[in-house]
Amino acid sequence: MTVDEEGEEITSPNYPANYGNRESCTWNIKAENPSATVEMECSVFNVRCNGDRMVILEDGTVMDRICGRGSKSYYSLGNSLTIRFRTNKQGTRKGFSCRVRSSSSSTTDLSTNTEETTSSPGNTGSCQCGVANTDRIVGGQVVSPKNKYPWHVGIKFSNGRNYWCGGSIINDRYVMTAAHCIDDLNGNAQGLVVGVADHNMFSTTDDVSGVTRLVNVEQIIGHPDYNDRTLNNDIALLRLSETLDLSQHKQLRAVCLPADDSKNYAGMMAIASGWGTLSSGGSQPSRLNEVTVPILEQSCFGISGVTANMLCAGLREGGKDTCQGDSGGPLYVEESSKYTQVGITSWGRGCAAAGNPGVYARVSKYVSWIRRNTDDATYCQ
Repeated sequence: MTVDEEGEEITSPNYPANYGNRESCTWNIKAENPSATVEMECSVFNVRCNGDRMVILEDGTVMDRICGRGSKSYYSLGNSLTIRFRTNKQGTRKGFSCRVRSSSSSTTDLSTNTEETTSSPGNTGSCQCGVANTDRIVGGQVVSPKNKYPWHVGIKFSNGRNYWCGGSIINDRYVMTAAHCIDDLNGNAQGLVVGVADHNMFSTTDDVSGVTRLVNVEQIIGHPDYNDRTLNNDIALLRLSETLDLSQHKQLRAVCLPADDSKNYAGMMAIASGWGTLSSGGSQPSRLNEVTVPILEQSCFGISGVTANMLCAGLREGGKDTCQGDSGGPLYVEESSKYTQVGITSWGRGCAAAGNPGVYARVSKYVSWIRRNTDDATYCQ
C-alpha cells in the first residue's frame, strides 16, 4: 500500500464487528513521497492483550507491539513500515480502525528527550541492593515518592511510546524480566531499550537529569527451558550496552536476589509494581503503580498450571492484581529493611478475578542460572 498525505484506512477483520480467532494479517505501507515518513493514527483500538497483538516493523525489525484499548499512534523513522495483526484462539474484541498516511513534518521521538550518556563503571562493589527511597496495577496506587523502587525499569522499543513489559536491575550490567516478554524477538535485541530511573513514562518533566534515560539492550538471554505454552521457566536476562553506576544516585539501584530456595515466602506481604493496565484490557497509567498482595501456599487456591518454578500472590476475593503490561516486573518482599525480589510477573486468568491470583516465576529457583549468565557483572551487597 502506497499512501499520500490523505492516507488510507486499515481495519481489523470483520470490523466494526469483532475480529475472529487465529487471524493473521499483514500490511506493507510506504509513503508516496520518498523523503516522508509514515504516520499511523488509530481512532478505535480494542485488542486483547492475552495473545492478540499488533506488531509494527521497520526494515524487518520489530519496533512496537500494541494491544489494549483507546486511541493509539505510531510514527515511523523511515519511508515505510509493516503492520502485522495476529490473534490466538481465546476470545475476541472489536479490533481497530487506523488511518495510515504520509507525513512530511518532523516528529519528536520521546527517547530523544532523555540523556543517554554512558555511566562510568566505577567501583560498585560496595553499593547496597534492595534499598528503597521511602522518604495500577489493579487495586493499587501510584508509587510515591517517585523512584521509590529504583531497580524497576520499563521495556520498549526505541521508537515506541509506552513500556509494554517491566523488569528489574539486578546488578550493574543486567536486567531481569519474563521470557514471554521477549520470546518473539528470537534473540534480536536491535532497537530494544530499558527505561531506568523513570516514573512518568509519557513525560520528561520529572526525570532526574543525567540518571533517567533509555539504555540500549545489547544481548537477550532467555532461559533454555522456557515453555511458551505452560510459561514454565518464564525468566530472561537483558545485558545492557553500558555499565550502570549503582552507587552515585539513589534513583538508580539494584534489587536483592534471594539467598537460597529454602524459603517459600508464603504468608508474607509482597509488592508488585508496573506500568500495566488498571483493568483487564484497559489503558495504561502514565506513572508507575504498585500493589501489595499476600504470597500464597503452593496450592494457589487450586488453580491448575502452577509448577514448582512458580509462586502465586493475591486475594481470594480478588480486587488486587497485576495486569497486562506488568509482565516481567518484580514481586518483592521486605527483609531486614531491604527489598528482595522473589517473583517475576508471569501470568494469570484475568486481572484481579476472584479465586485467580497472579502467578510469578519463582526467582529463588534460578539464582544459580542467573549468576552463571551474569559473571561479568558486579553485584551490590
